[in-house]
Amino acid sequence: MKKILIADSGATKTDWLFVDGELHKFYRTGGLHPAFLDEEADAADLKVELSDAIPDELWFFGTGLGNSESDQKMSAFLTTVFPTAKIHVKSDLEGSARAFFGSGHGVVAILGTGSICAKVESGRPVRQSAALGFAIGDEGSAAHLGQKILRGYYRNQFSEETHDFLKRNLEPENYGDMMARIYQSDKPNRELASLAGEILEKSVPDELNFLIKEAFKEFIEQQLAMLDLSGNERIIFTGKVADAHQDKIIDVMNEAGFSDVEVRYPMIESFLERVKSRSIKFW
Repeated sequence: MKKILIADSGATKTDWLFVDGELHKFYRTGGLHPAFLDEEADAADLKVELSDAIPDELWFFGTGLGNSESDQKMSAFLTTVFPTAKIHVKSDLEGSARAFFGSGHGVVAILGTGSICAKVESGRPVRQSAALGFAIGDEGSAAHLGQKILRGYYRNQFSEETHDFLKRNLEPENYGDMMARIYQSDKPNRELASLAGEILEKSVPDELNFLIKEAFKEFIEQQLAMLDLSGNERIIFTGKVADAHQDKIIDVMNEAGFSDVEVRYPMIESFLERVKSRSIKFW
């Protein structure tokens, strides 16, 4: 039986599942986005972190993929790490579609460092939103939440209670240092997402809970609306933001007329379920 390695990669982290017959093992490493690869350093890290995972076949599902230039760049990079493996590179939407729906139908929505969604038919994404990245879109994502928090704070748009809460918890709080943290970073989307996580993992003022819901409403209006849904579809959300705020996302979706909504995270566990039941079929 082939030894198979499956990866679900976002901008911040990558989950791996190594399957060798009846044996399996999970790994977690840093995110691997084609636009932000440090090929030498990232390859060196992976060779250490996945040293005991030597696959015959690698299925890599990641954010920023799904176009020939990015796919070729990622495939070439992975070949340096796994030189003997047959490598397949697909988008994170394709991975979510196959992990959650098998050969079925529905909608997948990813809310992590970035955000995107797609309608799924027969296990394949057939229509997807235009995510546009953290600088333009990515509504409902961690990076988007980080933007909204900083904008409201530095432009004095929050109540005194919320402003004081953020003053105590922003790191660094000083405007110049914060701008340096974001704009001098090699991965500003990851910095914005990290900032949102640092703030929103706490018990927050009601105004910030409202901000989160408003971001999810923007995701529905800007991205989910592109799929031309009837409201009867089964919709599965995944990603760290969806997992951390699943009650809010389900409430907002219900208010928007979608009743069959579920959050499943991490995606890699759904792949394991399908491997165990032998219901997985790759392309």
